[in-house]
Amino acid sequence: MKSAIREYDNKNIDPKKLGEKLEEYFKEEGYKTQRGEHPLGIVVQAQKGGILRTILAADRALTVTITGDPNKVTVRMGVGKWLQDLGVAALEGLFLTPLLFFIEIPESLWSFEVERQVWNYIESLINMGDLKVGRSHAFP
Repeated sequence: MKSAIREYDNKNIDPKKLGEKLEEYFKEEGYKTQRGEHPLGIVVQAQKGGILRTILAADRALTVTITGDPNKVTVRMGVGKWLQDLGVAALEGLFLTPLLFFIEIPESLWSFEVERQVWNYIESLINMGDLKVGRSHAFP
């Protein structure tokens, strides 16, 4: 699966909130996750045992990079190497050469389905306004 890219213009999206929500989503779905933040953006990786490990090998993960500012957020999703340490050097490598990071693998219905579910989740968050800058979920 090559990386898929979507851009969201003029939606007032908080990229950090999107990264946090994606990590929560993956954890609720039973994935092992890791998230890293860098001045260039946010990376969320999700890895699941069972079929994912069988199809992709143990060092592969669904990787989502989020870049931009509230008025133009770019989300890139694909299968890449599970990074043992999301340190500064690893994150910079993802943002400076993102197309080289994503690994081409044999296509499968499973990978399409997972990607479709994640894109639907992101779109629903945006449409509900849950990612808006300055929006708080705390009750008065």
